[in-house]
Amino acid sequence: MRKGLTLLVITLLLPLLALTPGSEASEIEDLFWSRQWSALESRVLSPGTQLSPKDRVIYANSLWLQGRWAPALEIFLEERDSVPEDIQPFVDMLILLGFERTGSPRKAMDVALSLWSEEDWVLAPYVAYALGRLYLNEGQAAEAGRWFRAMAERAKDTSLRKQALEALLKLSDPDPGFALALLEIDPFHRGALSMIRQDPGPEDPSTAFPLGYAAFFSGDYQGALTHLERVPLEDPRAERAAFFRARTLSNLGRGDEALQLWKDLALKASRYSQSSIESISGMARENGGEATEALMEIADTGTGDPAASALAELANLFARIGEEDKASRFEEILLEKHSSSRFAAAALWEKGWSAWKRGDIRAADAAWTRALDAGNDRRQESRLLYWTARANERLGDSRTATELLERLRKSYPTDYYTYLAFPSGPGKVQNLVPDQLAGGGGKLAEWGFVIYARMQLSSSEDPASRFASARLALWLGDARSALLDSIPLVPLLTRYDNIPLPLLETLYPRAREREVMAASSRFGIDPVDIWAIMRRESAFDEEAVSSAGAMGLMQLMPPTARENALMLGEKEGDYFDPAKNILLGVHHFSRLMKMFDRIEFAVAAYNAGQGAVGRWLPPKRSVEEWVEDIPYGETREFVRQVMANRYIYRITYPETGLKGDQQK
Repeated sequence: MRKGLTLLVITLLLPLLALTPGSEASEIEDLFWSRQWSALESRVLSPGTQLSPKDRVIYANSLWLQGRWAPALEIFLEERDSVPEDIQPFVDMLILLGFERTGSPRKAMDVALSLWSEEDWVLAPYVAYALGRLYLNEGQAAEAGRWFRAMAERAKDTSLRKQALEALLKLSDPDPGFALALLEIDPFHRGALSMIRQDPGPEDPSTAFPLGYAAFFSGDYQGALTHLERVPLEDPRAERAAFFRARTLSNLGRGDEALQLWKDLALKASRYSQSSIESISGMARENGGEATEALMEIADTGTGDPAASALAELANLFARIGEEDKASRFEEILLEKHSSSRFAAAALWEKGWSAWKRGDIRAADAAWTRALDAGNDRRQESRLLYWTARANERLGDSRTATELLERLRKSYPTDYYTYLAFPSGPGKVQNLVPDQLAGGGGKLAEWGFVIYARMQLSSSEDPASRFASARLALWLGDARSALLDSIPLVPLLTRYDNIPLPLLETLYPRAREREVMAASSRFGIDPVDIWAIMRRESAFDEEAVSSAGAMGLMQLMPPTARENALMLGEKEGDYFDPAKNILLGVHHFSRLMKMFDRIEFAVAAYNAGQGAVGRWLPPKRSVEEWVEDIPYGETREFVRQVMANRYIYRITYPETGLKGDQQK
């Protein structure tokens, strides 16, 4: 075994995270972690079985996870004083919920009031929510509201805070501030929008941005403009409001006003500078004139990223219309004055790409080699490493090509370009957990309180704790939490010669496995392709809604959802239901796979539409070159990310999906 790695005991799905080094799991623990509920119950109920308090509590937790509240409650009550003192509050929490779910609300309230502690950040939101429910059921709305507010104030998790605010909105005569707070989390929440449209009235400046933002994305541009113009300058969202006001004005045909707003944002070097410059560039491509002059004014400031970005846009703009002398002049200024910026690197990429396509490989190599020394972001650098290596291979410099690809492999093991360079994988995948990630489960997990253990661990900055949280989320079937808990650990992948399989499993979980496998089998689609799309589209958020209205795990647009539901004889509606969303999404993707002979084309069509992809075909060069030339930047990045996801899913779960290369 390589130094620095520890092999953990693994049951069917999860290492026994809570075990301390050298300890051994009991049979009860083994059955619990492998989720063999029937075998666990048989063992517990076998005549003569001797169970420790810990075994009984673990068994009670297994009953709880199965929704068998009454027998679980009985054991928790009997063993409450047998558990370690620091675990007793979590036992009490389940006792509280057990009383509530078995028809003893007064007992539940007594436990909740005794359990309440403002300092307990893990349990406080849940205790407050329980008290809110219990008081509401007794008809004490004011007291219920007090506890729902306490939940909202103490919830560190966004979903919990949203839950509390939604409960507050359902009370009679709710405070409009709750609706505004909810719109900070969910800008398109129908109930919250409906409330602030009615009360406190259209003149309240606090409602201006959320109403304007929602109106813009619903296509009500006149309404959006009315509201966005009311956003006060001191509002922290004032710059964001100005940007969307400019977009609104542009959509209303008032380009001169939009241009001035975008220029002001660009010159301020605000967080919307780059988006504003890109918008001005779009106007310049369509109309030239004042928009082109605005880009020149921004470029002339010579200040930081805005000037560099404007120079890059001007170079591209004039190259597009065939004025090569002007394009070259702006490019020279960019490369001279901003040589280390990401915009210089992007310009050099384009210069090299043009040379590559016309067959001037030496010029392509020169431009890309120079670009590698500029201020690249991760996506741009991985692309440059791959294509510069390709150029060196064509030029006969295999040594440099190998060095570049090795740098790509080590620095970007899960990247699209690594997939192109190393289709069988960037290295050996081993079922090992690095020492840095081992042993973070803690006592709560050891006693079977998996849900609360995950909550406690997920807020930690300690890598082992976060990894333990991710593994527990995976064990609970919560793919989204597993992914979110693991994201901060991605940089660790570059440190190991052998890629840790358990970390890949949390970063690339098989969400809703039963539904995905059933739909994939029905329509002849590789399930890893569906997880690859789902991970990119929604990050496994079952309630995800895009600004354009795309819904659920597979981010289906309403017309697409309706069309596929009709084709399958499914009722319209309920498109957020995970099973239905997956069924319709897989069916839609299967149709695209039948239309196009490459998965890259089908994936592009999933994002841009089949009509757009039809216009881009057939490819004039190789498929990987076709991807680089996709006209829509969003679609180009979508294809790269989905293909990278597919690549990692295949090396993480080689036993899953279609056998052989049944899909190109």
